[in-house]
Amino acid sequence: MAERARLRSPHLGRAVIVGLLTLGLAALAGPAAGGLALDPAVLATAPGPSGVSAVAFSPDGTLLASAYSDGTVRLWEVATGQVYGLILQAGSGPQGGATGVAYSPDGTLLASADENGAIGLWNPASSRPAGSPLQAGSSVTGVAFSPDGKLLASADANGSVQLWDIATGQVHGLALRAGSGSPGGATGVAFSPDGSLVAGGYSDGTVQLWEVATGQSAGSPLQASSGVTGVAFSPNGTLLAVGYDNGTVRLWNPATGQPVGSPLQASSGVTGVAFSPDGTLLAGSGENGAISLWNPASGRPVGSPLQAGTRVNGVAFSPDGKLLASADADGAIRVWNTPGPGSDWIIVLAPVLAIVLAGLAVAITAREMWRARRGGALSGR
Repeated sequence: MAERARLRSPHLGRAVIVGLLTLGLAALAGPAAGGLALDPAVLATAPGPSGVSAVAFSPDGTLLASAYSDGTVRLWEVATGQVYGLILQAGSGPQGGATGVAYSPDGTLLASADENGAIGLWNPASSRPAGSPLQAGSSVTGVAFSPDGKLLASADANGSVQLWDIATGQVHGLALRAGSGSPGGATGVAFSPDGSLVAGGYSDGTVQLWEVATGQSAGSPLQASSGVTGVAFSPNGTLLAVGYDNGTVRLWNPATGQPVGSPLQASSGVTGVAFSPDGTLLAGSGENGAISLWNPASGRPVGSPLQAGTRVNGVAFSPDGKLLASADADGAIRVWNTPGPGSDWIIVLAPVLAIVLAGLAVAITAREMWRARRGGALSGR
């Protein structure tokens, strides 16, 4: 009996260890399949019924700017969740709500857009205006700085995309129009990473690209059957993500004007899109409070949608890509931990690996038990 126990113990011990490792892998695989992001930290809630229209991280990632429907803009310390500086009055209330915010690449300027057609320029360090507001003449729906910080692009409800010279505060060139018709209001604007192109999205489903240097159209408009709600270039400039109000996000090749892959499906109308700084994640905010994440290279979802609980008007990644901030219609700003590169592969492979190892553990256990029984039988002869 002692000899039989001695023969079984090391074999069964190894089998138990393999089994425990397998259970550990299975436990890791379970949460990943359900959603990779950690619980969000609610950074701030604006007083009263004012919803958050847009958010933007400072280039160094220490501050987060938020635009509100009551016309105010607030800066928040990301590390502490406290208000930084003074509250900026960008608009004039319900008829002049702030609709967008954008930091200059060097972080010395903050641009705010509002429904009265004004674009405020602010010194975020002092919370003071940096010159007089730029006057677009119609409700401004979005703003974006060029990569060199010399130009600011604005989109407005009249269908114009306008470039502004930051140094002079004057219009740079003529207003950009999509084709010869009237495609509806402009709903979003973005510069390509090299600053050579600017994209404007329209409520009729049109996206137009222009050459910044000449103001001429760069190819034919990109056409879809649903209204455009947001545009964003990938960090390497090879993709243009476009969000639509029918609940899809399309990827386009800005060089050829052709779609890339199949449309990405969200669970409700998409309100905004954003690429992570390394280009491995694409986020789409939704009307139903869900934030979808995709791997733009594969087109696969990354985890389950993040649930904000109310309409999300826009999203922004931190410069290091570790955080995702959402602008919520209920006045909250939620900051989410993002999954790392390759997380979609983890979702697919971890359960498979757990199953393979579980089968291997069973096989090892059966083999060692057979050997133990056989050894015991031989020793009893």
